[in-house]
Order: sequence, then structure tokens, then C-alpha cells
Amino acid sequence: RPDMDALEDSMYHAVELAEDEADPDDILDAILTFYDAYDAFYTQYALADIHYSADLTDTHWETEYNFCSQAANTADALLDELYYALADTPSREALEDEDYFGADFFDDYDGESMWDDEFSALMEQESDLISQYYTLSQRQQDALSDDTYYIVGAEMEELYAQLVLLRHQIADYVGYDSYIDFAYDYYYTRDYTSAQAEEYLSDIRQELVPLYRTIEDWYPGSNYCRESETFSYVRSAADAMGGMVDESFELLEAAELYDIGYGENKYNSSFETYLYSYEFPFVFVNPEQTQWDKLTFAHEFGHFANDYLCEGSAASIDVAEFFSQGMEYLSLCHGEAGEDFIRMKLADSLCTYVEQAAYASFEQQVYALAPEEVTADKIIDLFDAVGRQFGFDSWDFDKRDFVTITHFFTNPMYVISYVVSNDAALQLYQMETEQAVKTLEDNLATEQAGFLAFLEEAGLESPFAPGRAESVKKLLQSILLDT
Repeated sequence: RPDMDALEDSMYHAVELAEDEADPDDILDAILTFYDAYDAFYTQYALADIHYSADLTDTHWETEYNFCSQAANTADALLDELYYALADTPSREALEDEDYFGADFFDDYDGESMWDDEFSALMEQESDLISQYYTLSQRQQDALSDDTYYIVGAEMEELYAQLVLLRHQIADYVGYDSYIDFAYDYYYTRDYTSAQAEEYLSDIRQELVPLYRTIEDWYPGSNYCRESETFSYVRSAADAMGGMVDESFELLEAAELYDIGYGENKYNSSFETYLYSYEFPFVFVNPEQTQWDKLTFAHEFGHFANDYLCEGSAASIDVAEFFSQGMEYLSLCHGEAGEDFIRMKLADSLCTYVEQAAYASFEQQVYALAPEEVTADKIIDLFDAVGRQFGFDSWDFDKRDFVTITHFFTNPMYVISYVVSNDAALQLYQMETEQAVKTLEDNLATEQAGFLAFLEEAGLESPFAPGRAESVKKLLQSILLDT
């Protein structure tokens, strides 16, 4: 378990040296000691997450995960406090030398940090509610009847309403008019606005939903797939791509930095995480044991390659999702994908556009509600209305199932990243094969945080460009409708 007292002591030691105007090298050594402890905390947090996700009935790892989840706010507050404190010491000018932090580094840390006791308490409340969500998610997964499933679901609906109201308080406390804008800035550092996103979601609804309604047989990949087949698919694709992509997969395989096997009590999600103290990523997949697992593994391996080659990517979520979804598309050209599998992935791409756009639209509308309107019933009705607008009524849609979308609870405002990054990644599929691999590889180690800035550097079109949704529609129609 992380030693939070030691982490705090290492932070104060660095600040004391700076206050005493110690040699800048000694101050930097103390700061690096704090960084190592901070990285160790997040490594232990990631390991607890991996173990708990592998077996949600394991009470030991549940306890450790919950401890780290709560303590993460403290760790982040200490990092923030370090910079604000250093900015207020007589060593500031020396530390802004080019051999240390660089000119004007501490300009962003003048004044008061938002991480005061009240903000920390609000963030801890959020972590506690998220922990409750994981517990309810396991109960729902274990439900033996529809009645039990939806009774637990009703608890999750109320929990989501609590989270939305709490997040309004968080945004208001730090001076934002909207939680949407707070999340866009604080969690995702996006270089586009929620207004641009709304206009884009409207374009998708207009251009792609009619096609979404016409496609049948959404799951041609439902045939059984062994773990060995899933692994072989991505390995062969990485081998064919060669270069840094293949190097990344060789590491994953040799060091066994993955868990893609079936587990009865596994968390119903897939993710990639970075183990900072080891400087290695790790891939976790909860397999369906169908052909879809190949794409899920390819997706998480895209994150793995990006994190490995960056030694822990500092890219924004939108940029990071470009690499994961891009790896899915490139696997079609280099893996063991037949014509039906390719069509399956392009149908899945249409689903990503429409369904994730619906989820993003739903989220933005939920957080635009006045606090007195934030009730479970109102949220359910809103999900029903948005789902119908985006064509969900063309399949067996249940308006209560919004509680199964993990990101609503754990990572608000995340899902728009799937849409915009999928649009950028699809452009790889439209390129000549060699050029597509080169574009991916040339940018795998990017340090660019802004999504639109990244697209410009990579020579890719913005999803917000006029007519982009219509262009995507024509491509998908040509493949899915054979026109």
C-alpha cells in the first residue's frame, strides 16, 4: 500500500530546501525524489486496478483499489501544492533556469491552488461514489434474474444523479459556469469547445443515423474466438507493420504485459494502463470470446505502443484514442482479416460514430440540466429521447441501460474522444497502406496535447471540417451497402 505520509514528507522536504535557498541541484534531487514517490503511488494504484479488475470478488484488492482511489486526490493535491509552494520561494528564479524547469515555468502557479480542503473533500466524495458504482456494477453482473438486475440498476440510476449534482458543485467551486467546460479543460485540455462538439454531433445525427438504421446483422463477429486466436491476430499485424510497432509487441509478449484471458469475475471492460515505476504499459481485456476480441486487443495494443514509445504518454485522451483506433484499422490491412471481418469493423466504425455520439450528446444534455431537474427519472427519459434521435429504436434498446456505460460514472465527458479520434483514425484506413503505417509510426511518440494541433502536425483533416460527416457517410455506404 502506498505510504502517503512519506509522499507528503518528500514534498515538504523539497519545499524546505527551496525556502532555505539550497543549491538548485540539491533542490532538484529532492523534487525528483518526490516524483519517484508520486510515480510509485500511481504504479501501485494501477496494479491494484489490474488485480481487482481481474477478480471483482477479491476483497483484498478491492480494499487496496478503494484506498488508492481515495488517496489519488491527495497525491494530486500534493503535486499541485509543490509547484505553488516552489513558486513562492526565493529559489524560484534559480529553478527557472534552462537547466531546471525553464523560463517562466512557475507563472501558472502564482496565487492560490484550487486544491484547498473543500475542493479536496468534494473530489473525495466523487471518488467514494465511483467506488460505490464498481460495487453495484459487480452486483448487477452477478444478478441471476432480470428483476435483481434492474433493482441494482435503479440504485445505479440514483447514484448517477448524485454524481451529476456533485460535479456541478465541483465546477461551481472552482469558478466554472458549466461542468462540461470544467471537464474539457481540467481532464482533457481540449483545444476545441463543447459548442463545436455539439455541432459535430448534430452533423453525425443528420448524415449517419439514416445509414445506421439500415444496417442489419450488427454482430457477424459473434463466432467463438480462442484467446490464442486473438493474440495471434494482433501479433501477426504488428509483425507485418514492423518497426516500432513490432518492437512494442515483442515487449508485450516477452514480458507478459497483458491479461486477455477469460475470467468469470472479471470487470466488464478493457483498458491499458502505464506502470510508471517500471516504465512499462499493461493491457487488460475482458474478452467476449468472439471475433470482436481481436479488435479490442488491437485497440488496447495501440495505447500500449503509444505509452511504451513515449515512456508514459502525455498526449490528451483525444490524441491517445487516435493510436488505439488507428491500430484497429491498420490491423485490417496487416492482420489475418478477411472481407467479412473488414466489413464487420467498418460497421463497428459506423456504430462508434453514431452510438458514441449519442452518448456524448446525452452527457452534454444531462450536465446542462438545472440542478432541480437532475433526477433518475429525468435522466432515463433523456437517455430514451437521445437514443431514439440517434436510431437506437432500430434495435432492442432499453432506456435504463445507460447505467452500463462505465464512462458516464468514472470519466465524464470522455466519450466524445471516441468519436473525434475515430474520425481521424479512419483516415489511416483511407490512405495507401505504407503511408498509413508511416503516419502512425511517425506520431507514436508525439508530445502534442492538443487534438486539433496534433491533426495539423500529422497532416490529417479535422473532424469539424465542413462536409466531413458527409464524406464519411459516402465511404461507409460504399463498403456496407456495396454501392
